[in-house]
Amino acid sequence: MASFEIINLLLIGVIFLLALWELAGIQRARAKGLTKNVSRLLTHSLILVFSIIALIQIFVWEDTLISVSRGALTVPFSAVTICIMFLSATEAYGSLKARINKLTKNASRIITHALIFCLAIVLFFRVIP
Repeated sequence: MASFEIINLLLIGVIFLLALWELAGIQRARAKGLTKNVSRLLTHSLILVFSIIALIQIFVWEDTLISVSRGALTVPFSAVTICIMFLSATEAYGSLKARINKLTKNASRIITHALIFCLAIVLFFRVIP
């Protein structure tokens, strides 16, 4: 496996772990009765699903990348990273808005979603030829 794919796998892995961490935090908050927000559960679940899809694309299509061209992976993989960027940006915006309106004291949500967004951007531009 080339270093190109290894770096992409690391980026996707970090995105996956950050989304999983946030999802676990939401579940803990729901268990304590601190939140009833379902959209955050849905958003983080979708980020996890898109991360898994991206991992599958890299593992399954690795031979295609080597035998055909790098462009074979670009369109579907780019769509997945764009979805991750959109979801993380909307979550960061919602977290920032809640923080400004003094609805939450949690600043780590903003940082986590901004980091997921930045990692997805890096991943997007690594894949585009």
